[in-house]
Amino acid sequence: MRVLLIEDELPHCEMYVKCAENLPYEADLEVSNGLKQATELTVDGFYDVVLLDLELNESDGDGVSYLQWLNTIKLDYERPFVVVITNNRSKATHDIVRNLGADYIFLKLKPDYSPRLVFDFALKCHQSKPQPEPDTADLETAIARIVEKIGFTYDISGTDYLISAVSVVIYAGKKNPSLSKEVYPVVAKKFKKSDWSINKAITTAIVRTWRMTDVETLAVNYTSNIDFDTGIPTNKQMIFYIVDRVKKDFVGTVS
Repeated sequence: MRVLLIEDELPHCEMYVKCAENLPYEADLEVSNGLKQATELTVDGFYDVVLLDLELNESDGDGVSYLQWLNTIKLDYERPFVVVITNNRSKATHDIVRNLGADYIFLKLKPDYSPRLVFDFALKCHQSKPQPEPDTADLETAIARIVEKIGFTYDISGTDYLISAVSVVIYAGKKNPSLSKEVYPVVAKKFKKSDWSINKAITTAIVRTWRMTDVETLAVNYTSNIDFDTGIPTNKQMIFYIVDRVKKDFVGTVS
């Protein structure tokens, strides 16, 4: 579950970050302290849930403006579930944000309020959302969009192998399938290559992309781990990063 927290109070942000690190389930949390940054992150964030503070008094904008903005754009992914977290008790304000598309409101002043309560609620809502039937062509199109944004090009075969490998991982239905035993053999059979050739070509594509793409583009479109020795993502890091970016549209529908 990918989550964006929009909150200007740093102690509150720290509470959520610490809570996310200790959850018994995966919650990939990113934090924005203001409206401008929040809109930029939302465009390419592929978030499942947005946790939205209404009063961004220590920063720019406010939660109402974010909801108004969210209603004016077309995202490359399904609109995230929006949970408002606020000290504001005004029924009129609550009615406004609900009419703008907020899905739920948590009052910070309630005795039982906690980041864990909010995360647990968000997870239940995310898991209960109906999932669309997968389509191989649509899936690979979604993967290709992400790959292209990172900076991969199609003049080398490793890009096609990477897209296919991500598709295989998603359809495998496992959290962490073995690339060497369960993924590369399937891709190799499809392209009539050896497993080693698939592995090597994907590595080459990643290395080339990191050498040819500007740092700003990489920083915006690849936000996961890298190999500290090389400064470049490994095949596994890249494949599973892309899987995480697209899986919410397909997980649970592939047997």
